[in-house]
Amino acid sequence: MQETADEWHQRWERQSDPARGLGYWAGFEGAAFEGWWSASSFEGHPEVSGVGYRLAAASWGRGLATEGARVMLEHAFARPEVDRVLASTMAAHTGSRRVLEKLGMEHTATWAANGKDDVPSRQDGEVGYEMTRASWQAGQRRGQ
Repeated sequence: MQETADEWHQRWERQSDPARGLGYWAGFEGAAFEGWWSASSFEGHPEVSGVGYRLAAASWGRGLATEGARVMLEHAFARPEVDRVLASTMAAHTGSRRVLEKLGMEHTATWAANGKDDVPSRQDGEVGYEMTRASWQAGQRRGQ
């Protein structure tokens, strides 16, 4: 439980910027918690934002990750100083990789996993994705 508290402390303190409208949002359908989405900030780097999400397993496969992440991407690029948006996921999470690719994000990096060795498929590593403002604007013109 402490690990979760530490993780959220970092998110609130270093990856949220309420003055710029960047942070975390929870999603509900009725009273049911579906998950959270973020258009986060990178401390000391106002030109970069991050898109993230975590959904309850019961919410998988319904398009909610894509829908919410698309809104977060738009929200991040609504900030004029944001030039690029980053995202990452475990390499084995094909569903999350598909979401990022549907958004038009480009796979830019793969790296060895570290940390939580008890997480299944962690040994497959992590992958990073990126979208530049120019790519996002071109996609908007094409209606994506």
